[in-house]
Amino acid sequence: MGLTYEFPQKFSPRVESEIPSRDPTGRERMILTLWDTPELNGQPRMAFLYDTKQRSSDRTHDTIALAYIGEIKRAWLGVKDGRIVGPTKVSEPTYDYWRLDLSAPDQVPRYNSTIVITLSDRRVLAIKASAPSQSELDREVDSLAQVRFDKSQK
Repeated sequence: MGLTYEFPQKFSPRVESEIPSRDPTGRERMILTLWDTPELNGQPRMAFLYDTKQRSSDRTHDTIALAYIGEIKRAWLGVKDGRIVGPTKVSEPTYDYWRLDLSAPDQVPRYNSTIVITLSDRRVLAIKASAPSQSELDREVDSLAQVRFDKSQK
């Protein structure tokens, strides 16, 4: 998968070769994480997960993304005092994505967003963004307008 993203300078990156794999099947690959500090303490502020499962051609890009988001939403339904907003469709000049915002007062970080982009080959890029405030979260998600995919992924 080829993409270009000029991420906010405040973050320290870690690329796929530096991230331990958690999926024994190899289907899901964490391709990029962005951290608050060079020491990589705590949780990443942003994480890019590439799901290599190719979905059926009889499903639209929206139904693929919404099914993926639905699983994340179900996982949050039991979170105490959790708040779920969305999903909401956002259209960028070169791609569309679905956004689901999640927050809970007892979670650290408190504000989270999952962005799901269905690629042209019906695979999925899921991006998790986290921040201590809603305004910071919105800025991080807005920075994703800078993502550019290679021609085979549009």
